Amino acid sequence: MNNMAFLTHRSLQSTYHWISLRNIWFINMVAGHGKSTNVDAIDSFISELMENKSLKWKVINDSKQQLLPRKAVEATEPVVSIPRKSQFRLTQIYDDLTSNPIVINIDQLEQYHIDNLVETAIKERNKKDVNLLFDQMNQYRKIPSKEVLCMLLEYLANDTDRVRLQLLMALCREVIPDFVTNSSNLLHYNGLLLWKNGSSLQSLNCFKESLRVCDSDTKLIINRMLIDVVDETIGKKSEAVLLAVIEVGEFCLQDLNDEFLLCYSWEKSFRSQWFSDQEVAKKLFDKHKKLRDAVAKRLPKICFICLQEFKTEQVYQLMELFLKHEMMPQCRQVLIRLFEYQYYRRDLRACSEIIRNSIELDIPLPDVCNRKLLNLLLGPAYHKSPTQTSVPKQKDKLKVKNYELKF
Repeated sequence: MNNMAFLTHRSLQSTYHWISLRNIWFINMVAGHGKSTNVDAIDSFISELMENKSLKWKVINDSKQQLLPRKAVEATEPVVSIPRKSQFRLTQIYDDLTSNPIVINIDQLEQYHIDNLVETAIKERNKKDVNLLFDQMNQYRKIPSKEVLCMLLEYLANDTDRVRLQLLMALCREVIPDFVTNSSNLLHYNGLLLWKNGSSLQSLNCFKESLRVCDSDTKLIINRMLIDVVDETIGKKSEAVLLAVIEVGEFCLQDLNDEFLLCYSWEKSFRSQWFSDQEVAKKLFDKHKKLRDAVAKRLPKICFICLQEFKTEQVYQLMELFLKHEMMPQCRQVLIRLFEYQYYRRDLRACSEIIRNSIELDIPLPDVCNRKLLNLLLGPAYHKSPTQTSVPKQKDKLKVKNYELKF
């Protein structure tokens, strides 16, 4: 009995020892895994903070903080901390950081710092930051440089924010009146806002009035805006709006001696898929000699764009327009480019047709076109040199006959 009791006691002791070791190993494994998980979570969070654009420098317009002294503001700046006794929570730190952005007071910043903040907010299309910056600019009566100021005016006009646009214009008249005077009283930004709101005719009238008195720098800005206006009109708006845009282009051509807008409108209408737009382009071409001269200067580029898109029919239509006004040098350029295009495609029939048309129209093409046509007619044999064709004959002459003797 004593031996049995001793054996039982030893067995229970060894079992208890094994269970204790297994529990210790399991606890260590869990603790190590938890530690690794926390470290990985912290690393992932730091990487997210570095890459997340929402945690960049923010601007906040808090009237209570602005009224406090500088030392008081610095003392009240938010500090992110993790309570020692609280449980680790990744989302809590993220919420603390995003709900307490870093405060920037532009009244204490240099102009190039303000330029950088405004330009970054506009390029990132961060409407909240733009509005916060604008509110401080309006409060402290400070504006960025002229280039960034034009970006901000155009951004507000595109955003159809009439209230802030009018406030910014009033601020410009107060701080830099010369800039406003030289920039046509900023009428073109009102025109852009009206265009985005759908008031097309009123918008074009604003652009027209602005073009009358603007300087060269402002004209570049207006032309860039009008490019977007034309792009949004061709094939998308009514014919009445298109005619109104063309009327502004004709005004620029006749009164300001600037053919840019009319040329751009003509090219977009000529290359449009709508027949009505193409008819408007043909009428414009017949009406304005200055437009025909301007198109002649841009002929290589227009042909290249059409042929790149495999639209040979448009190139033939352009040929007809030049023929109608007996512009033979331009017709010759069109024929040459058509021939090169068809020769690159190895289209013998099309190349022959172009050569025949040039003869009928009495528009001589370069000799190289005739040689290329022969190349297509004769094929690869036309490329053989005289030496290559004569060598086999010489070998035949020098070949020795073999005789078989029968004795």
